[in-house]
Amino acid sequence: MEKKNFLYITSKDILLKQKYVIKFYDELKDEVICFLDKDNDIKIYSSICPHFGGEIYYDKKKDYLRCKWHDWKFCKNTGKCLSYPIKLKLNPYDFEVRPNNLKNYSVKLKNDEIYLNYEK
Repeated sequence: MEKKNFLYITSKDILLKQKYVIKFYDELKDEVICFLDKDNDIKIYSSICPHFGGEIYYDKKKDYLRCKWHDWKFCKNTGKCLSYPIKLKLNPYDFEVRPNNLKNYSVKLKNDEIYLNYEK
C-alpha cells in the first residue's frame, strides 16, 4: 500500500515506553515531536521553537510543550505560545519578539503504527 502524504513516525508501543519521539523529515523541512498527552491523545507538532529555534519537548507533569533554551511554553492542543519574553530594545536597532504558534500536523493511526499527514 502506497502511503502518499503520510510519513511514518513510530509505533504506539514505542511511544508508550518513551516520553516522546523527535524526528526530522526532509519532506517537511521540519523536525517534529510526537507524544501522548495525559489523555493518551497522540499529538504531533514542530519541535523547533519559533522564538530562537530551541528544542521543544513535552512536559507530561505540566501537560504542555516547552522550549529547552528559554523555557517558553506552548499549548499541547493548539501549539499557541503560552508565555512571552520581555520585549527588548537593542541600540541602534529596535526589535520586537512576536511568538508564533508551533506547526501542528494531523495524525493517522493504523494497526498501532503512527503516521503524520502532510500536504505537498
